[in-house]
Amino acid sequence: MISRLFLFNPTNELAIANGQVSYMPPANLRRFESDLASLPWILSDEDDYILVTHKEGNSLKHLSDYGWKIPSIVTAPEEIPEKVRLIFSPWGWSPAVYIKFKRFYHLAAPTWHTHPLARWSANSAQLLSRETGYALLKEIELIRRNYPDKYSQVEIPYLPVEVSSTAKLSEEFQKTEPPALIKTQWSASGRGLFKIRDKKDNPAESDWIKGMLKRQGKLFIEQMLPKIQDVSFQFMIDDEIEYVGHNYFYTDPSGQFAGCAIGPPENSSSYFKDQAQISAALKQGAEIVREGLIRTEINKNYKGPAGVDGIFFINKQKEMKLQPCLEINLRYNMGLANIRLKKRIHPEARGAWKTGLFKQEKWQSFCKKKTQANPPVFEKGILRKGFLPMVSPDAEKLFGAWLDAE
Repeated sequence: MISRLFLFNPTNELAIANGQVSYMPPANLRRFESDLASLPWILSDEDDYILVTHKEGNSLKHLSDYGWKIPSIVTAPEEIPEKVRLIFSPWGWSPAVYIKFKRFYHLAAPTWHTHPLARWSANSAQLLSRETGYALLKEIELIRRNYPDKYSQVEIPYLPVEVSSTAKLSEEFQKTEPPALIKTQWSASGRGLFKIRDKKDNPAESDWIKGMLKRQGKLFIEQMLPKIQDVSFQFMIDDEIEYVGHNYFYTDPSGQFAGCAIGPPENSSSYFKDQAQISAALKQGAEIVREGLIRTEINKNYKGPAGVDGIFFINKQKEMKLQPCLEINLRYNMGLANIRLKKRIHPEARGAWKTGLFKQEKWQSFCKKKTQANPPVFEKGILRKGFLPMVSPDAEKLFGAWLDAE
Protein backbone atom coordinates (compact mmCIF):
# COMPACT_ATOMS: atom_id res chain seq x y z
CA MET A 1 0.00 0.00 0.00
CA ILE A 2 1.29 3.46 -0.96
CA SER A 3 0.44 6.26 1.46
CA ARG A 4 1.58 9.82 1.92
CA LEU A 5 3.26 11.11 5.06
CA PHE A 6 2.35 14.78 5.52
CA LEU A 7 4.15 17.36 7.62
CA PHE A 8 2.90 20.88 8.31
CA ASN A 9 6.00 23.13 8.01
CA PRO A 10 4.86 26.45 6.48
CA THR A 11 8.15 28.06 7.57
CA ASN A 12 10.02 26.18 4.84
CA GLU A 13 10.98 29.36 2.94
CA LEU A 14 12.64 30.72 6.08
CA ALA A 15 14.46 27.41 6.45
CA ILE A 16 15.69 27.62 2.84
CA ALA A 17 17.02 31.13 3.43
CA ASN A 18 18.78 29.93 6.59
CA GLY A 19 20.24 26.94 4.75
CA GLN A 20 20.93 24.80 7.83
CA VAL A 21 19.49 21.32 8.41
CA SER A 22 19.18 22.28 12.07
CA TYR A 23 17.11 25.40 11.36
CA MET A 24 14.54 26.26 14.04
CA PRO A 25 11.85 28.90 13.34
CA PRO A 26 11.18 31.77 15.74
CA ALA A 27 9.10 30.82 18.79
CA ASN A 28 5.78 32.23 17.52
CA LEU A 29 6.10 30.39 14.19
CA ARG A 30 7.06 27.16 15.97
CA ARG A 31 3.84 27.53 17.94
CA PHE A 32 1.89 28.17 14.72
CA GLU A 33 3.26 24.95 13.20
CA SER A 34 2.60 23.01 16.40
CA ASP A 35 -0.96 24.27 16.96
CA LEU A 36 -1.99 23.61 13.34
CA ALA A 37 0.10 20.45 12.88
CA SER A 38 -2.93 18.33 11.98
CA LEU A 39 -4.21 20.75 9.31
CA PRO A 40 -2.96 18.64 6.34
CA TRP A 41 -5.98 16.37 6.94
CA ILE A 42 -7.68 18.61 4.38
CA LEU A 43 -5.24 17.40 1.74
CA SER A 44 -5.12 13.79 2.87
CA ASP A 45 -6.94 10.56 2.18
CA GLU A 46 -8.02 8.06 4.81
CA ASP A 47 -4.96 5.86 4.17
CA ASP A 48 -2.48 8.72 4.62
CA TYR A 49 -0.57 9.84 7.72
CA ILE A 50 0.28 13.17 9.33
CA LEU A 51 3.51 13.50 11.26
CA VAL A 52 3.28 15.60 14.44
CA THR A 53 5.65 16.19 17.34
CA HIS A 54 3.03 15.15 19.90
CA LYS A 55 -0.48 13.76 19.60
CA GLU A 56 -1.84 15.76 22.50
CA GLY A 57 -3.81 18.66 21.08
CA ASN A 58 -3.78 17.27 17.53
CA SER A 59 -6.75 14.92 17.69
CA LEU A 60 -9.16 14.95 14.73
CA LYS A 61 -11.86 13.04 16.59
CA HIS A 62 -14.31 15.93 16.28
CA LEU A 63 -14.18 15.44 12.49
CA SER A 64 -14.49 11.65 12.53
CA ASP A 65 -17.48 12.04 14.85
CA TYR A 66 -19.25 13.70 11.91
CA GLY A 67 -18.53 10.67 9.75
CA TRP A 68 -15.62 12.15 7.83
CA LYS A 69 -12.83 9.79 6.81
CA ILE A 70 -9.57 11.23 8.12
CA PRO A 71 -5.87 10.22 8.06
CA SER A 72 -3.93 8.85 11.01
CA ILE A 73 -1.87 11.08 13.29
CA VAL A 74 1.59 9.61 14.03
CA THR A 75 4.71 10.61 15.91
CA ALA A 76 7.01 7.67 15.05
CA PRO A 77 7.55 5.06 12.29
CA GLU A 78 6.48 2.28 14.68
CA GLU A 79 2.91 3.56 14.37
CA ILE A 80 2.82 2.77 10.63
CA PRO A 81 2.28 -0.83 9.47
CA GLU A 82 5.34 -2.41 7.86
CA LYS A 83 3.37 -3.19 4.67
CA VAL A 84 2.85 0.55 4.03
CA ARG A 85 5.22 2.39 1.73
CA LEU A 86 5.45 6.15 2.01
CA ILE A 87 5.63 9.14 -0.28
CA PHE A 88 6.96 12.07 1.75
CA SER A 89 4.74 15.14 1.52
CA PRO A 90 5.88 18.12 3.56
CA TRP A 91 3.96 21.38 3.28
CA GLY A 92 7.15 22.71 1.69
CA TRP A 93 10.70 21.55 1.01
CA SER A 94 13.84 22.84 2.74
CA PRO A 95 17.19 21.44 3.94
CA ALA A 96 15.69 21.00 7.42
CA VAL A 97 12.73 18.86 6.41
CA TYR A 98 14.75 15.75 5.57
CA ILE A 99 15.77 15.35 9.21
CA LYS A 100 12.07 15.13 10.13
CA PHE A 101 11.53 12.26 7.69
CA LYS A 102 14.82 10.43 8.21
CA ARG A 103 13.38 7.94 10.74
CA PHE A 104 10.79 6.88 8.12
CA TYR A 105 13.15 6.31 5.19
CA HIS A 106 13.02 2.51 5.56
CA LEU A 107 9.33 2.78 4.66
CA ALA A 108 9.91 4.87 1.52
CA ALA A 109 8.08 3.82 -1.62
CA PRO A 110 10.37 2.80 -4.52
CA THR A 111 9.14 5.76 -6.58
CA TRP A 112 10.29 8.17 -3.87
CA HIS A 113 13.93 7.72 -4.85
CA THR A 114 13.26 9.16 -8.32
CA HIS A 115 11.53 12.27 -6.98
CA PRO A 116 13.40 15.47 -8.00
CA LEU A 117 13.52 16.55 -4.35
CA ALA A 118 14.41 13.19 -2.81
CA ARG A 119 17.72 14.89 -2.02
CA TRP A 120 18.45 18.54 -1.41
CA SER A 121 20.92 20.18 -3.77
CA ALA A 122 22.23 23.66 -4.50
CA ASN A 123 19.70 23.89 -7.33
CA SER A 124 16.79 23.17 -4.99
CA ALA A 125 17.05 26.53 -3.23
CA GLN A 126 17.10 28.36 -6.56
CA LEU A 127 14.09 26.41 -7.80
CA LEU A 128 12.06 27.33 -4.71
CA SER A 129 12.99 31.02 -4.76
CA ARG A 130 11.02 33.93 -6.22
CA GLU A 131 13.19 33.72 -9.32
CA THR A 132 11.10 30.78 -10.54
CA GLY A 133 7.95 32.88 -10.25
CA TYR A 134 9.53 35.79 -12.12
CA ALA A 135 10.79 33.50 -14.87
CA LEU A 136 7.22 32.22 -15.19
CA LEU A 137 5.87 35.78 -15.29
CA LYS A 138 8.18 36.65 -18.19
CA GLU A 139 6.95 33.64 -20.14
CA ILE A 140 3.35 34.63 -19.45
CA GLU A 141 3.98 38.16 -20.69
CA LEU A 142 5.54 36.83 -23.91
CA ILE A 143 2.48 34.65 -24.49
CA ARG A 144 0.13 37.57 -23.79
CA ARG A 145 1.95 39.82 -26.24
CA ASN A 146 1.78 37.17 -28.96
CA TYR A 147 -1.93 36.50 -28.40
CA PRO A 148 -3.44 39.78 -27.09
CA ASP A 149 -6.98 39.00 -28.26
CA LYS A 150 -6.99 35.52 -26.74
CA TYR A 151 -5.88 36.93 -23.36
CA SER A 152 -7.75 40.22 -23.40
CA GLN A 153 -8.55 40.08 -19.67
CA VAL A 154 -4.90 39.55 -18.69
CA GLU A 155 -2.61 42.51 -18.13
CA ILE A 156 0.89 42.73 -16.67
CA PRO A 157 1.64 46.43 -16.15
CA TYR A 158 5.07 45.95 -14.60
CA LEU A 159 7.77 43.34 -14.33
CA PRO A 160 9.72 43.12 -11.05
CA VAL A 161 13.18 44.69 -10.90
CA GLU A 162 16.07 42.70 -9.43
CA VAL A 163 18.57 44.46 -7.17
CA SER A 164 21.74 42.97 -5.71
CA SER A 165 23.39 45.97 -4.01
CA THR A 166 22.35 48.92 -1.87
CA ALA A 167 23.55 51.27 -4.62
CA LYS A 168 21.22 49.60 -7.14
CA LEU A 169 18.46 49.60 -4.55
CA SER A 170 18.79 53.36 -4.04
CA GLU A 171 18.85 53.93 -7.79
CA GLU A 172 15.69 51.90 -8.39
CA PHE A 173 13.96 53.46 -5.39
CA GLN A 174 14.35 56.91 -6.92
CA LYS A 175 12.63 55.66 -10.10
CA THR A 176 9.83 53.87 -8.23
CA GLU A 177 6.44 55.44 -7.72
CA PRO A 178 4.82 54.38 -4.43
CA PRO A 179 3.11 52.21 -3.45
CA ALA A 180 5.59 49.40 -4.10
CA LEU A 181 6.92 46.27 -2.45
CA ILE A 182 10.37 44.89 -1.89
CA LYS A 183 10.35 41.10 -1.71
CA THR A 184 13.04 38.75 -0.47
CA GLN A 185 14.03 35.67 -2.47
CA TRP A 186 12.59 33.20 0.03
CA SER A 187 9.39 34.22 1.71
CA ALA A 188 5.67 33.61 1.33
CA SER A 189 2.21 34.26 2.78
CA GLY A 190 2.92 37.96 3.13
CA ARG A 191 6.21 37.57 4.99
CA GLY A 192 9.54 38.90 3.79
CA LEU A 193 8.01 42.11 2.47
CA PHE A 194 9.00 45.77 2.82
CA LYS A 195 6.29 48.25 1.85
CA ILE A 196 7.16 51.52 0.15
CA ARG A 197 4.08 53.60 1.00
CA ASP A 198 5.67 56.95 0.13
CA LYS A 199 9.10 58.43 -0.53
CA LYS A 200 9.81 58.47 3.21
CA ASP A 201 10.05 54.66 3.17
CA ASN A 202 13.58 54.46 1.78
CA PRO A 203 14.59 50.78 1.79
CA ALA A 204 18.29 51.63 1.52
CA GLU A 205 18.04 53.07 5.04
CA SER A 206 16.39 49.97 6.51
CA ASP A 207 18.62 47.70 8.59
CA TRP A 208 16.23 44.82 7.89
CA ILE A 209 16.54 45.32 4.12
CA LYS A 210 20.33 45.62 4.35
CA GLY A 211 20.47 42.40 6.36
CA MET A 212 18.22 40.54 3.92
CA LEU A 213 20.23 41.76 0.95
CA LYS A 214 23.44 40.57 2.59
CA ARG A 215 22.01 37.16 3.57
CA GLN A 216 19.97 36.37 0.47
CA GLY A 217 22.08 38.10 -2.20
CA LYS A 218 19.28 39.88 -4.03
CA LEU A 219 15.88 41.47 -3.61
CA PHE A 220 13.04 42.37 -5.98
CA ILE A 221 11.14 45.65 -6.31
CA GLU A 222 7.58 45.24 -7.47
CA GLN A 223 4.97 47.92 -8.16
CA MET A 224 1.77 47.47 -6.14
CA LEU A 225 -1.48 47.42 -8.09
CA PRO A 226 -4.88 48.78 -6.99
CA LYS A 227 -6.32 45.51 -5.71
CA ILE A 228 -9.89 44.35 -6.18
CA GLN A 229 -9.49 40.68 -5.20
CA ASP A 230 -6.77 38.11 -4.51
CA VAL A 231 -6.99 34.84 -6.44
CA SER A 232 -4.77 31.81 -6.92
CA PHE A 233 -4.50 29.17 -9.63
CA GLN A 234 -3.70 25.68 -8.38
CA PHE A 235 -1.79 22.97 -10.25
CA MET A 236 -0.38 19.50 -9.67
CA ILE A 237 2.92 19.08 -11.48
CA ASP A 238 4.09 15.66 -12.63
CA ASP A 239 4.98 14.41 -16.10
CA GLU A 240 1.92 16.43 -17.10
CA ILE A 241 0.81 19.75 -15.58
CA GLU A 242 -2.76 19.46 -14.30
CA TYR A 243 -4.89 22.49 -13.48
CA VAL A 244 -7.06 21.71 -10.44
CA GLY A 245 -8.95 24.98 -9.93
CA HIS A 246 -8.86 28.54 -8.65
CA ASN A 247 -9.26 29.92 -5.15
CA TYR A 248 -10.22 33.30 -3.76
CA PHE A 249 -8.34 34.32 -0.64
CA TYR A 250 -7.99 37.24 1.75
CA THR A 251 -4.99 39.03 3.21
CA ASP A 252 -4.70 41.34 6.21
CA PRO A 253 -3.40 44.94 5.95
CA SER A 254 0.20 43.72 6.26
CA GLY A 255 -0.28 41.38 3.29
CA GLN A 256 -0.27 38.14 5.29
CA PHE A 257 -2.73 35.34 4.55
CA ALA A 258 -6.02 35.78 6.44
CA GLY A 259 -8.35 33.15 4.98
CA CYS A 260 -10.07 31.59 1.96
CA ALA A 261 -13.56 32.07 0.56
CA ILE A 262 -16.10 29.27 0.41
CA GLY A 263 -18.10 30.10 -2.70
CA PRO A 264 -17.88 33.63 -4.16
CA PRO A 265 -15.71 36.02 -2.13
CA GLU A 266 -17.16 38.79 0.00
CA ASN A 267 -16.34 41.67 -2.33
CA SER A 268 -18.33 44.90 -2.51
CA SER A 269 -16.36 46.45 -5.39
CA SER A 270 -18.56 47.56 -8.29
CA TYR A 271 -15.82 46.26 -10.60
CA PHE A 272 -16.37 42.74 -9.28
CA LYS A 273 -19.99 42.37 -10.36
CA ASP A 274 -19.70 41.27 -13.98
CA GLN A 275 -19.69 37.47 -13.65
CA ALA A 276 -19.12 36.96 -17.38
CA GLN A 277 -15.96 39.06 -17.27
CA ILE A 278 -14.75 37.31 -14.13
CA SER A 279 -15.31 33.87 -15.67
CA ALA A 280 -13.49 34.89 -18.84
CA ALA A 281 -10.57 36.27 -16.84
CA LEU A 282 -10.29 33.12 -14.72
CA LYS A 283 -10.35 30.91 -17.80
CA GLN A 284 -7.71 33.02 -19.54
CA GLY A 285 -5.60 33.18 -16.37
CA ALA A 286 -5.61 29.42 -15.86
CA GLU A 287 -4.74 28.78 -19.52
CA ILE A 288 -1.92 31.29 -19.77
CA VAL A 289 -0.33 30.23 -16.46
CA ARG A 290 -0.43 26.57 -17.46
CA GLU A 291 1.13 27.37 -20.83
CA GLY A 292 3.80 29.41 -19.06
CA LEU A 293 4.55 26.50 -16.72
CA ILE A 294 4.92 24.19 -19.70
CA ARG A 295 7.32 26.59 -21.40
CA THR A 296 9.52 26.84 -18.30
CA GLU A 297 9.77 23.01 -18.31
CA ILE A 298 9.30 23.12 -14.56
CA ASN A 299 8.24 19.47 -14.45
CA LYS A 300 11.82 18.43 -15.23
CA ASN A 301 12.93 19.68 -11.82
CA TYR A 302 9.83 19.59 -9.64
CA LYS A 303 6.88 17.32 -8.94
CA GLY A 304 4.08 18.22 -6.58
CA PRO A 305 1.60 21.01 -5.86
CA ALA A 306 2.02 24.54 -7.16
CA GLY A 307 -0.07 27.59 -6.33
CA VAL A 308 0.24 30.70 -8.50
CA ASP A 309 -1.07 33.84 -6.79
CA GLY A 310 -2.68 36.53 -8.92
CA ILE A 311 -4.77 39.64 -8.46
CA PHE A 312 -7.78 41.34 -10.00
CA PHE A 313 -6.85 45.03 -10.17
CA ILE A 314 -7.88 48.40 -11.64
CA ASN A 315 -5.62 49.45 -14.51
CA LYS A 316 -4.76 52.98 -15.63
CA GLN A 317 -7.78 53.01 -17.93
CA LYS A 318 -10.02 52.30 -14.90
CA GLU A 319 -10.79 48.79 -16.15
CA MET A 320 -10.67 45.56 -14.16
CA LYS A 321 -7.92 43.24 -15.34
CA LEU A 322 -6.19 40.11 -14.06
CA GLN A 323 -2.48 39.92 -13.25
CA PRO A 324 -2.28 36.10 -13.00
CA CYS A 325 1.23 35.61 -11.56
CA LEU A 326 2.49 37.68 -8.66
CA GLU A 327 4.34 34.65 -7.30
CA ILE A 328 4.45 30.87 -7.43
CA ASN A 329 4.48 28.62 -4.37
CA LEU A 330 6.02 25.26 -5.17
CA ARG A 331 4.50 23.60 -2.13
CA TYR A 332 1.17 22.84 -0.58
CA ASN A 333 -0.77 25.99 0.21
CA MET A 334 -4.05 27.19 1.67
CA GLY A 335 -5.57 27.67 -1.79
CA LEU A 336 -5.15 24.02 -2.72
CA ALA A 337 -6.37 23.03 0.74
CA ASN A 338 -9.50 25.12 0.17
CA ILE A 339 -10.21 23.45 -3.17
CA ARG A 340 -9.92 20.02 -1.51
CA LEU A 341 -12.05 21.15 1.44
CA LYS A 342 -14.90 22.20 -0.87
CA LYS A 343 -15.47 18.54 -1.72
CA ARG A 344 -16.76 18.11 1.84
CA ILE A 345 -18.96 21.23 1.76
CA HIS A 346 -22.35 21.73 0.12
CA PRO A 347 -21.95 23.61 -3.19
CA GLU A 348 -24.50 26.21 -2.10
CA ALA A 349 -22.66 27.02 1.16
CA ARG A 350 -21.10 30.45 1.42
CA GLY A 351 -18.53 31.77 3.87
CA ALA A 352 -14.83 31.49 4.63
CA TRP A 353 -12.30 29.56 6.60
CA LYS A 354 -9.61 31.38 8.49
CA THR A 355 -6.60 31.07 10.73
CA GLY A 356 -6.13 33.36 13.69
CA LEU A 357 -4.20 34.23 16.82
CA PHE A 358 -5.92 33.78 20.19
CA LYS A 359 -4.53 35.87 23.01
CA GLN A 360 -7.44 37.68 24.64
CA GLU A 361 -10.13 35.10 23.86
CA LYS A 362 -9.21 31.47 24.39
CA TRP A 363 -9.47 29.05 21.47
CA GLN A 364 -11.59 26.55 23.41
CA SER A 365 -14.12 29.14 24.54
CA PHE A 366 -14.20 30.63 21.03
CA CYS A 367 -15.09 27.22 19.58
CA LYS A 368 -17.77 26.59 22.20
CA LYS A 369 -19.38 30.00 21.70
CA LYS A 370 -19.32 29.79 17.88
CA THR A 371 -20.67 26.22 17.84
CA GLN A 372 -23.60 27.22 20.04
CA ALA A 373 -24.36 30.26 17.86
CA ASN A 374 -23.96 28.46 14.52
CA PRO A 375 -24.00 24.66 14.99
CA PRO A 376 -22.79 22.56 12.06
CA VAL A 377 -25.45 20.93 9.89
CA PHE A 378 -24.56 17.90 7.76
CA GLU A 379 -26.40 16.24 4.89
CA LYS A 380 -25.09 12.77 3.97
CA GLY A 381 -21.63 13.61 5.28
CA ILE A 382 -21.49 17.00 3.55
CA LEU A 383 -21.35 20.19 5.62
CA ARG A 384 -24.41 22.28 4.74
CA LYS A 385 -23.71 25.19 7.07
CA GLY A 386 -22.35 26.07 10.47
CA PHE A 387 -19.14 26.60 12.44
CA LEU A 388 -16.47 23.91 12.20
CA PRO A 389 -13.06 23.92 13.94
CA MET A 390 -10.36 22.77 11.53
CA VAL A 391 -8.12 21.62 14.39
CA SER A 392 -9.00 20.17 17.77
CA PRO A 393 -11.44 22.41 19.68
CA ASP A 394 -10.60 20.62 22.93
CA ALA A 395 -6.96 21.72 23.16
CA GLU A 396 -5.75 25.11 24.33
CA LYS A 397 -4.09 26.75 21.37
CA LEU A 398 -2.52 30.09 20.61
CA PHE A 399 -3.36 29.66 16.91
CA GLY A 400 -6.54 28.17 15.52
CA ALA A 401 -8.23 27.46 12.20
CA TRP A 402 -11.98 27.35 11.61
CA LEU A 403 -14.74 27.39 9.02
CA ASP A 404 -17.90 29.51 9.07
CA ALA A 405 -20.49 28.64 6.42
CA GLU A 406 -24.07 29.74 5.74
